[in-house]
Amino acid sequence: MGAGGKWVDRDSDPVVRPYALTGGRTEPADGAMLDLIAIIVDAGLPADPDDQLTLSPEHRRILKLCQRPATLADVASDTGLPVGVVRVLLADLIQQGRVKVLPGRAAGEQPSAQLLREVLHGLRAL
Repeated sequence: MGAGGKWVDRDSDPVVRPYALTGGRTEPADGAMLDLIAIIVDAGLPADPDDQLTLSPEHRRILKLCQRPATLADVASDTGLPVGVVRVLLADLIQQGRVKVLPGRAAGEQPSAQLLREVLHGLRAL
């Protein structure tokens, strides 16, 4: 235990166990698992003044990160939270209609020739 009676990690901020952030849940309530590359984006609902009371700081931070499309892996990285915790918190936000998962490309679907040309042009510019 660190100074002031707080649990601290020697190299970081105070430690909060992941299950405390999810209310003890280890899987999303609906049982659906998001892929690491699932693209999440804010659903565009108007800001609710009660968000400070109804959403955890972690939920609010995830909402802020999802103002632009982001993968689950990006959100986990940017928040510093374990992927499992982010999956549970994102599932909460999905159920509330605050974020949505963008549809991925069907398996076996090929990118367009135009997209490949743009990627090649970008790589050559490096």
